Amino acid sequence: MVTVDYALDIVHLAKSFRRQTLVRPGYTTIKSALVSSTFGRLKRLFTGGDSKTVSSEANVTRAIQDLTIRVPQGSSVGIIGRNGSGKSTLLKLITGIYKPDAGHVKIHGRVAALIELGAGFHPDFTGRENLLLGGVMHGLSRAELEKLLPTIIEFAELQDVIDDPVRTYSSGMFMRLGFSLAVHTDPDILIIDEVLAVGDASFISKCKERIAKLRREGKTLLLVSHDLDAVERWCDEAVWLHRGKVADRGNPRRVIDHYREFIEKGEETELKEAALKDAAEQLEVSNVPASGNSDAPAMSDPGLSGYTPQRWGSREVEIAKVRLVRADGSEHLLYHPDDALSVEIEYAVRDPEHVSMDDVFFGVGITRSDGLLVHGTNTDLDRAGLVLSAGSGRVSYEIARLGLLDGNYRLDVAVHRKDGYPFDYHQGLTTFAVRWAGKQVGVFLPQSRWGCQAGQGVSAPHIRAPTIQVSAHGE
Repeated sequence: MVTVDYALDIVHLAKSFRRQTLVRPGYTTIKSALVSSTFGRLKRLFTGGDSKTVSSEANVTRAIQDLTIRVPQGSSVGIIGRNGSGKSTLLKLITGIYKPDAGHVKIHGRVAALIELGAGFHPDFTGRENLLLGGVMHGLSRAELEKLLPTIIEFAELQDVIDDPVRTYSSGMFMRLGFSLAVHTDPDILIIDEVLAVGDASFISKCKERIAKLRREGKTLLLVSHDLDAVERWCDEAVWLHRGKVADRGNPRRVIDHYREFIEKGEETELKEAALKDAAEQLEVSNVPASGNSDAPAMSDPGLSGYTPQRWGSREVEIAKVRLVRADGSEHLLYHPDDALSVEIEYAVRDPEHVSMDDVFFGVGITRSDGLLVHGTNTDLDRAGLVLSAGSGRVSYEIARLGLLDGNYRLDVAVHRKDGYPFDYHQGLTTFAVRWAGKQVGVFLPQSRWGCQAGQGVSAPHIRAPTIQVSAHGE
């Protein structure tokens, strides 16, 4: 039987927090506050209290629930999950800041934890004094610290300010000091929680090289990060936490893809819920029954902060409904650059006697959330040559490949005459999202590729430097 040595042995761990709300009468004046305070003390003395404590199961937050994670020595594990999933609570249980309600955490070896910038540093102590104090807390002797101190200070690049109070340090300097101390204490287990998000590019690169060196030395790494690329690059295994439980664990690439799929489904649901909420609010504002002819957009808007959809036009031809659908015909509000997207517009002719269907044109526009117009066209510009029904019908604008980079976008739809006279114009009718994990910048992601061809008889140009003659005596 093979025995596995665990650096971190977390078994059936649980931690809950109880929120307590004290319900007291409101104070409106200084006099009433003093009277109420005096009365409250007397009431507590004779009756046991004047405050009603609201405490129930609904007020209990179960941050960690029956969690078991066993990390073998020398392995690198990444912890991922949304905000509130229990990641920070788990780290504080591991480092002893919190005590568990159930289960246990066993640690084998020296731990260096980078959970918060400057945690444990006294603001009025100098950088050097804080290093000495922090080193003792990491279990180093005074002799070991005196030997390591020059190396720690040099790595942190703080030679000029090391004898200044750390309250004068920037957040980046805090990170340098804390990271340099942690990695030079010869830890068996290094715990990192997002602290590398602060600092200049050159120092972050140095930190990453140091982490890679620790991994080569067989140290155990526990990385908590929203940087999924870093988790995939550095970790042998990924653990996805959701509501205090392990949702998935295993190969980083597989777990991260599973997590991204979950995130996108959740975002899609949030967009749809926001759309329904905004539609209800617009109907309430317009004071028109849902079955009536309201001024609310035909497709409700999932919302952009500070933006209000607008609609205008004569309504002789009216846009009745708009759908955004994928290639399989399913309706969605979240897409990827390679997805096909169709804008389906249902229309109704309200005044057929005064409308010539040969002079009815449909248009769409896509605007980024910051107001940048990304794309706009109409059936006249594209010479679509549609034969429209005189009563009602449906028009679709099909995009074979969306090609947009990560961001939120607004959709405009309109029906108008050739001369621009608006029958029905919806500006900012709905918001849809595009999600892309790539690092390209801008708006558009074209179908492209890089190529390389060896040169044939082409040599680098020869540049001849000018000759400068200097003679003695100024000749």
